[in-house]
Amino acid sequence: MAMNCPDGREDCVLDSDDHEVLECLEDHDGKCVGEVNWHTTGSRMKAFPRCDWHQERREERYENSMEKYADSDVPPAWFDPADAGEVW
Repeated sequence: MAMNCPDGREDCVLDSDDHEVLECLEDHDGKCVGEVNWHTTGSRMKAFPRCDWHQERREERYENSMEKYADSDVPPAWFDPADAGEVW
C-alpha cells in the first residue's frame, strides 16, 4: 500500500511491517536476480535501488569507464568540445 516513507517521501510502497518495498531501478528488462537494495557506485554518495544482478552490471560499466577515461589526457572519440564548450 502506498504511504509516506520513513524519509518523508510520499511515493513508496510499504510492506505489512512498514518496511519500504524497493523496486530495481533497471527492472524494465526483466532480468532482475537477487535481492533489491540501495547501492552506490564509484565515488558517488547517492544510492539507487538495484537488484544484485543489475548492480554487478552497473559496477562493470563503471570500471570499464574508469579504465578508458579516468586520468586520460586523450579524450574519447565521442567527445566534442563544441557540444557544451567544455575541454577534456
